[in-house]
Amino acid sequence: MVAKKTEYGSGPLFRVAGTVAGVMMGSILLVAANAPLLLVPLLGFQPLLLILACIPVGPAVVAAMYAFNRLLAGQDTGVFRDFVRGYRRNAGQALLVWLPYLAVLAVVGFNLLVLPAGDAAAPVAGGARIGLVGLGLLVLTAAATALLLLSRFTFRVRDLYRLSLYSIGARKRVSLGNAGILFVAGFLLLISTAYLLPVIAGAVVFLVCLNSRPLLAFIEGKFTAHQ
Repeated sequence: MVAKKTEYGSGPLFRVAGTVAGVMMGSILLVAANAPLLLVPLLGFQPLLLILACIPVGPAVVAAMYAFNRLLAGQDTGVFRDFVRGYRRNAGQALLVWLPYLAVLAVVGFNLLVLPAGDAAAPVAGGARIGLVGLGLLVLTAAATALLLLSRFTFRVRDLYRLSLYSIGARKRVSLGNAGILFVAGFLLLISTAYLLPVIAGAVVFLVCLNSRPLLAFIEGKFTAHQ
């Protein structure tokens, strides 16, 4: 019986270390691509500035998803290189996909801010807040799905909108998992500090990509010719 020689760097610990390093690099690149967003807390969270600072989020998230998807598939050429390639290839379309979702999220956020806080309106306001938070989470999950699909496929923008909503019902477990990841991340930011975002951004996007692998396989099998 001939024993097979294990190549250096092919063991599970090396793969785990490589994945962790890739996620850390992705976090750094996400922070660098969204530098204006880090200045918003210093300026007192002015709503208009926050919305403007969120505009680059879409292209950056698509680039990170492109790099992380390749990392998970074992096809990466380095997270930095893949991030840059994904950004160059998808930035324009990512803006077209992301901006309508951002507009809806801005409306939801505005309505949350203007809800009355008095005791007399507490029951109605409380119910409205729960509904708006649920709506915001649904929109954010659909946005993450659309950006994820853009990072992997070459659909038209209008098809990405349709598929982002279709996927929520077609793959409920994936959608619930992504919604849970986003909710926990938002909750951690709410109870701690907004400056936690640069620390967890890469991990959140990576977990969404990891959780969404069955969805990508489903979309590829049903709607593409194996791009």
